[in-house]
Amino acid sequence: MTETGANQPHFWQVSRENQTYTELCNALYERELLRLSQLSSEQLLRLPNRLASLPFYIRRAATNILQQHSTLELDSQNASWFCRQAGTCPARKQQADPIDSFYQRYAKPGLIVPVYITELTHEHILLDSVDEVDMAGLRLHCNEHGWFSFSGTPLEQQNSDKFLLKPVKSIMAAACCGHQWLNGDKKPPRLLSLRELLLASRLNWQNFAKPLPALLP
Repeated sequence: MTETGANQPHFWQVSRENQTYTELCNALYERELLRLSQLSSEQLLRLPNRLASLPFYIRRAATNILQQHSTLELDSQNASWFCRQAGTCPARKQQADPIDSFYQRYAKPGLIVPVYITELTHEHILLDSVDEVDMAGLRLHCNEHGWFSFSGTPLEQQNSDKFLLKPVKSIMAAACCGHQWLNGDKKPPRLLSLRELLLASRLNWQNFAKPLPALLP
């Protein structure tokens, strides 16, 4: 065998990055297929389109996750990040004035934001993105969770159990890792949706006001 042939990689030799990418894709397919299997009868009409677009978004999510640079640890086999969970939800520490100051300065379409949700005694933080800003009315619209004032207050009946937060590291880490609390106690983390993973993979941990561009798979 020549030296050139000896140095050539064989098809069964997989780089660590390729293995991680494969693990991420497998975990995301399993998760999303399970979600799709639980659609209501009203949602089944959209199932063919969602299945058709699934490979594109899973490849994009896996690619973006691999490019993510943050203090969070990646669990590729479960397509999730993890870090130490706070004893209580960090959303409780936020005040309206700093939230208002942040959004008066940085609110714009495409901004990735954290939304605090409390359902009875269950607390967690979700990621969403801004798709409309009303500077005159000092309010913004989140793609999934509706209208909020710049100070974080919900402005619609359907999001009355939610509150817009200022993105800071403790808040964004809790959202990315799926941390949740029940009756003030820590609970096992939830798995993020594919949409949330795509948003999380674009976070600029040095400056949350400037999200990273999405990478093509």
